[in-house]
Amino acid sequence: MLMKKNKNKNSARSLITARQLHSIIATAILLLCLLGISSVFVMRVYVNTESSCYETLASETENAVNTLESNLRSDRMTLRVMAGLIGSSSDIDSLEVGGYLTNYDVNSLITQIGILLPGDELMSSKSRRGITHGEMSFEEESHRGEHISSLQPSGVNPNAMVIRNYVPLRRDGLCIGMLYSAASPSNIAKAWLPALYNRQSTCYVVDRRSGEVIINSSSDGLTAINEIPFIQTNSDYTKVDAVCNILDGKKGYSVFKTDRASEKQYMCYLPFSIEDWEIVVVVPESMVFSEVTPIRKSIYTLIVAVVAIILFYVLWIVRELRSSIIETEQKANTDILTGLQNRNRYEAFLSKVGDSCKGFSCIYIDANGLHDLNNTKGHYAGDQMLRFIADTLKVQFGSENTYRIGGDEFVVFRSGAKAAEISEKLSGFTEALARNDYHAAVGTSFYEEGMSTEELIAGAEKKMYAAKEKYYESIGKSMRI
Repeated sequence: MLMKKNKNKNSARSLITARQLHSIIATAILLLCLLGISSVFVMRVYVNTESSCYETLASETENAVNTLESNLRSDRMTLRVMAGLIGSSSDIDSLEVGGYLTNYDVNSLITQIGILLPGDELMSSKSRRGITHGEMSFEEESHRGEHISSLQPSGVNPNAMVIRNYVPLRRDGLCIGMLYSAASPSNIAKAWLPALYNRQSTCYVVDRRSGEVIINSSSDGLTAINEIPFIQTNSDYTKVDAVCNILDGKKGYSVFKTDRASEKQYMCYLPFSIEDWEIVVVVPESMVFSEVTPIRKSIYTLIVAVVAIILFYVLWIVRELRSSIIETEQKANTDILTGLQNRNRYEAFLSKVGDSCKGFSCIYIDANGLHDLNNTKGHYAGDQMLRFIADTLKVQFGSENTYRIGGDEFVVFRSGAKAAEISEKLSGFTEALARNDYHAAVGTSFYEEGMSTEELIAGAEKKMYAAKEKYYESIGKSMRI
C-alpha cells in the first residue's frame, strides 16, 4: 500500500513537472514571438525614423537655400529701386546720387556700395576714384546684366574678397553703369545663412562653374569643393560622384568621414535658382540621427507597456477615426480663414469637370489693396477684408463652387446662369464692398462653343487683370503682380 502511495506521488510529481515544462515552453514560445515581433517593430521604427532624419536634413538644406536666396533677392530689389532713381537723374555725379549711395551704405552687412562706370571707373558713396586695376570689368559685368558675382577683390583690402550683386543703370535704353552692393562671404554667412542643427553643421556655397567655395560658414579654410577631406565609408557614396553631382546642379546625399572627426559626416546638396550655385550642408551623424538615438534606447523599455495597451489603443483609435474622418475631410477641403472651399476642392472640381464646361461661367476675383492694407493697418485688417469678400460671395453666389484659390484670389463657377443674372449679382457684390471701402478686380468669362475649361478660366483671369490694372491706374499706383 505504501509503495502504491509513493508511486502515485511520483506520478503526480512527474505530471506537475510536465505541466510546468509545457508552461515554460509555451511561455518561451510566446516570449520568442513577442521578441521577434518587437524586434521587427523596433527595426521598422528605426528605419522610418532614419528616413525622417534624411527628410529633415533635406528640409534644413532647402531652408538654407530659400533664406539666402530671399535675402539676395531683397537686396537686388532695393538696388533696382535705386537704379531707377539714379538712372532718371540728369547728372550721375550729383549730390542727389551720392545721397542715394550714402543712405544704402548704412547697412552693416554691406561692405561696399558703388557704381561701375564705362572705362572700369568706380564711383562710391564717399568719392570717385580711378580705374579698378582689373578688379572689375564694366564690359564683362554689363554683358551679364543683373547677376551675382563669384568672389572678387574688394578693392579696399587687397587680401579681402567680396561677392557683388549687380544691377544695370539704364538711361534711354543704354547701360550707363552697373550699380552694385558688395558683402564679404563671412558677413553673408553670419547674417543670411540660418543656424542649422544647433550650429553643429557646416554650410558651403559652391560656384558650380568653377567648383570654388564662395561662402563658408566654418573656419576650415575650404576654398574648393573638391578639396573636401573625403574618406569613403560606403561603396554607394564616392567623392567623385558627390563632386560631379554638385557641379552638375543635382540634389542628393553623401556619407563620408574625415581625418578631423571621429564620426561619419552626412552631406546634403541642393542647387540654387538665383545663380549657378549649389549649397552643401555637412552635418555630423550624431546630429542627423539625434531623433533616432533616444527612440532606440527607450523603445525596448516601452515594449511591455505597448503590448498591454495596444488593443485598448486600437479600439479607441478606431472609434476616434470614425468620429473624426468627416471632420478631417471637411477641414482638409475648407479654407480656415474664410470658410470657403479651398484649393484642394478647386482642383478636385477641375479634375471632375475636365474639359466638359459647357454652360458654365467663371468669375475670377482678386482683392485690390490687400498688401497696402496689411502694411498700414496690420494683417488682422487684411483678414477682415478677405472674410468680408468671402461672405459677400456666399450671399451673392452661394458656397457651392465658390473657392478661395490663393491669398487674395477667389473663383466662382456658375452653371446655366445668364449674363444678366451674373451682372446683377456682381453689382450687388461690388456695391457691398464699396460700402465698406473695399475694392476687388473682377473678370467674367462665359462658355462659348468649343471652349475648354482652361480657356474659360484664363478668359476670366485676363479680364480680372485688366480690371485690376484699370483700378490701380485710377488711384495713381502701380499694379502689384
